[in-house]
Amino acid sequence: MLLITGGHFGNPTATSVVQTWDRNFEILSSAFHVVAVEKLGQGYTANPLQDDFTMQAVVDHLIAFLDKLGLKNVHLVGQSAGALPVVAIAKSRPDLVRTCTLINSSTLSPGVGMTDVNLAGCPHPPYTRESQRWVMERSAFSAASVTPEYVEAGFDVLNLPKYKEGVRIMQSGVKDSIFLPRLAQLKREVLQWLTAGGLSRPTQVIWGANDRTASVSRGLELFRIIAANERRTYMSVINEAGHHPFREHPEHFNDLLMRFAKGIAL
Repeated sequence: MLLITGGHFGNPTATSVVQTWDRNFEILSSAFHVVAVEKLGQGYTANPLQDDFTMQAVVDHLIAFLDKLGLKNVHLVGQSAGALPVVAIAKSRPDLVRTCTLINSSTLSPGVGMTDVNLAGCPHPPYTRESQRWVMERSAFSAASVTPEYVEAGFDVLNLPKYKEGVRIMQSGVKDSIFLPRLAQLKREVLQWLTAGGLSRPTQVIWGANDRTASVSRGLELFRIIAANERRTYMSVINEAGHHPFREHPEHFNDLLMRFAKGIAL
């Protein structure tokens, strides 16, 4: 089982780290070999070359990662900007994928995300514990899920020289000239593929009901697109949960994921 974090390289206010799954590792690993990966340019993973600050490069990196580990028929779990790579991997390399779990993703679901609007009031300056905590709490239904250890993990990554270099590259014009246009193109291609019935893997959509950046209606539309062609498609909505339902309600989330993955015969 591969857990793929959200976010993307070059965000000066907050970053995504594998510790986001720290309430899920123990239970999930009781039944599966669980690997959490920090995407290209995120966490402690190196930055790509400047021309490769794209989501496609992120997808290619994840495929190379799975190939390097010799893994196939993997239960892919992706949240937010980690959900689009899940489907893109299934499109490019179906041999790697057993099931897909897609969590609270405006990056993948039809429509325009509200992340920039929702996070517009982030405290200045960036690269601080305060900015990291503010973003995490703003993304949650309850601040109780934002632990000091979680904030510290993000703060440490924000202040890595390579991470700040990624921010500099994105803000130098790469975000608007390369990253966003190519992301829009990849999203369009993936959604067209889904609409045409390309995904032939059991899929579940899990959504936090109180996400300010990706409403439940976005998740429902994504579910309908996939379910129109893949009958093994399921959706669960978790109440009193924001952008990271697996942190706010780990027992419920872990149960959903375990039952789904175990229920798919190999």
